[in-house]
Amino acid sequence: MVKLSSIPTDYFRGSYYDSEYFRGLEGGKSFRQSNGSISKWSYYNLSGEWLGCKQITEAWKEIFSPINLLDVGCGRGQIVAYARDIRIEAEGFDFSEWAIGDEGRFARTRKEWVRVHDATEKWPYDDKSFDVVSALDFFEHIYEDDVDFVVSEIYRVARKWIFLQIAVSETSGLMGRHELGYSFKKDEAVPMELEGCAVSGHVTVQPEEFWIEKFESEKSFLRRDMKNWFVSLVDNNILSNWLKNSILVYEIFED
Repeated sequence: MVKLSSIPTDYFRGSYYDSEYFRGLEGGKSFRQSNGSISKWSYYNLSGEWLGCKQITEAWKEIFSPINLLDVGCGRGQIVAYARDIRIEAEGFDFSEWAIGDEGRFARTRKEWVRVHDATEKWPYDDKSFDVVSALDFFEHIYEDDVDFVVSEIYRVARKWIFLQIAVSETSGLMGRHELGYSFKKDEAVPMELEGCAVSGHVTVQPEEFWIEKFESEKSFLRRDMKNWFVSLVDNNILSNWLKNSILVYEIFED
């Protein structure tokens, strides 16, 4: 019989992604280890600064030559700020009010560049609005029942390129364990054995092939060569976690 955690999966709403999630120096999110002991998890990043954003956005500019960009699930807005530094008209949204608000938002990200929005509701952007749509460490936070809608919205607002970085089950998506993956339901409790994975808000962790199938479309083509170009431009120390996961680049065909 599967033992269930006391954490219901509908716990992972926007309010879950608060100061303890992003910078819980003394706190953090509690979870039970496999031996029953209680541990804490958090990003532990007071400022939200990640210098890797500079090389990543510069690589995007070289590869995609975008005028504008949308960062989906932008967190505290670091990518948006660094893209703006190099004259990409970037904006983003996230459903964490703390991350987008005055306390959590990255210091160099202006509040007019980002907004609070739930990706599972129609996005407040016109069709084909952005040269590039990026979603970094985002899709593993979306319930499987909502994935198809979110994918359709990405395709609706993207004009030319989609750039994805997704935690997958073969590697760090399951905290280093090599299982087949899992998908939580909104109305079910988290299995106790997966509480250490769930604490980060990862509700859908699947192999890369799952995501490739979800993004398969007559409108686009998976560009593995563009991924390889991107990786060649960015220091591998910056991409150490990304390279353990899945980086997918899609080119959208012209109508």
